[in-house]
Amino acid sequence: MSGTTSKSAKSIEKVYDFVVKYIHENAMSPSVRDICAGSGLKSTSSVHAYLKKLDEMGRIEYRPGLRRAIILKNQDQDTDEDRTEDINTDIIKLPCIGKITAGVPILAHETYSDDFFYINRSMIDGALNEDEAFVLKVKGDSMIDAGILDGDYLIVRKQSFCEDRDIIAALIEDEATVKRYGKLNGKPYLFPENEAYAPIPFFGENCRILGKVVGLHRYKIS
Repeated sequence: MSGTTSKSAKSIEKVYDFVVKYIHENAMSPSVRDICAGSGLKSTSSVHAYLKKLDEMGRIEYRPGLRRAIILKNQDQDTDEDRTEDINTDIIKLPCIGKITAGVPILAHETYSDDFFYINRSMIDGALNEDEAFVLKVKGDSMIDAGILDGDYLIVRKQSFCEDRDIIAALIEDEATVKRYGKLNGKPYLFPENEAYAPIPFFGENCRILGKVVGLHRYKIS
């Protein structure tokens, strides 16, 4: 019995090590088949079981049934100090501050959340730490022609400026939205990427840029 338990524990660590390495190198989580190929395990059901166990241990967040749905958690508790130090050089922990609309703007104070994501630093495009970037969950369909769908998670680098055609997270008075920045008749507007929606004026005193959208995370491809 103890031999079986020891073997299982080693397999769990092997799966965890591969997941960490894969996310570190690819800025996305591996599929179950990726894990099988990379860790030398032949059974997908065993990999699912090991991922579930790692989730129960609080080392990852695992969402069975969705592709590439593994999020690293509590990396600071890793016992291999050299590996953790190396990984943390490229991996950054970002807060998901809630929902942002890709439709009619929603109240900014309705967007708070407690979720966190581990993102490869290269996706943040120059941000140095979690104070310079954040994640928002999309609500709505006004940006579907730009490939931004309802339920997607947007990675946003904090900044108060943007260039023409940048996709930005913006605040209009106390309402938050995500749109493409541009000008119409010489004045700034926020443009949807869905012909069912109209451009939004963005030249009032209470208009503010929260940041530039620099990446996107999606759990499921329909």
